Amino acid sequence: MSSWRRKALEFLPQFRAEIEKADTASYLWVDISSEFRNAVDAGDSEFVGGTLKYLIWSFSHEAGMESQQAVNCGFLEGITDNKQHWKYFSKWFSQSQFLQYKGSFQYALSDKEFTELENQFYRR
Repeated sequence: MSSWRRKALEFLPQFRAEIEKADTASYLWVDISSEFRNAVDAGDSEFVGGTLKYLIWSFSHEAGMESQQAVNCGFLEGITDNKQHWKYFSKWFSQSQFLQYKGSFQYALSDKEFTELENQFYRR
């Protein structure tokens, strides 16, 4: 079993069926992204927390470049879509994480929108 799948099962056991059918880590992150948005809106802190733990692992050296690229393209670039979720960024991410993920956040936003996100994040 691949390490990305094993870690996903560790952090998101309730998402087992989707994890097992995902062909790649990239496909899995696309599925997680959709479910994450729903979990935030529903107040499902278990799924949100598990996703954020898996995100941190996916950026680790242990995970490797493939997992890092998968989480960038499949999750972080799209997480900024819902401006209602921006208020949670300072809860979800430390300042160092926000800086680490900054390029992915900027990818889908205009300069003005990213400035708004950044201002909201640092207001804490």
